[in-house]
Amino acid sequence: MHNPEITEDLRVRRTRKMLQQAFFECTAEKGFAALTVRDITERAMVKRSTFYRHYLDKYDLLEQYLNEMYVSFEDQQVIAGPNPPEVSSSLIDLLKHIQQFAGFYRVMLGMQGDPLFTQRFRHKIEKGFFSCFNQVFPEFICQPDTPSLDLRLKVITSAGCGAIIWWLEQEQPSPPEQFATWLNQFIYDIAATSLKPKT
Repeated sequence: MHNPEITEDLRVRRTRKMLQQAFFECTAEKGFAALTVRDITERAMVKRSTFYRHYLDKYDLLEQYLNEMYVSFEDQQVIAGPNPPEVSSSLIDLLKHIQQFAGFYRVMLGMQGDPLFTQRFRHKIEKGFFSCFNQVFPEFICQPDTPSLDLRLKVITSAGCGAIIWWLEQEQPSPPEQFATWLNQFIYDIAATSLKPKT
């Protein structure tokens, strides 16, 4: 039996996917600052009224996309351990997602991007690192006259995000699986040196 609610839900999801795809493509071509709702609707071949049924503006589209993406990676470890077999599948999935929309991420994490996007992206990576470190170094305690855990995590996050940006700028010279292995090892090495308690 035909269910109109299911049909409507599929239609909504399809429309949102079309608008997001157009958003990615147009951002990669024009930069976020120059992007207009008209650019998005013309690329998606929908009316402006259709866009406004789903989003308030391009900032709302970006915010909702970020929320959807982060929910899909919620509570997953970004890195797993020091050995290549322990590379987190979450990190590989994240890199595959970034690679799929490489042009968009290259712009958004660069000079033509949006500061909110960069801030949210770094926050997600930092949250993943914090979750991992709590498991890898559960005994870690900040010693007197040493940098706080928060500062150390921010330095490590900057290194990880910098590596991802390099990967994007170099047109992804290595596949996500290989880059994930390298990134996992780099971050673990930094973490092990920085976070292991002094004996």
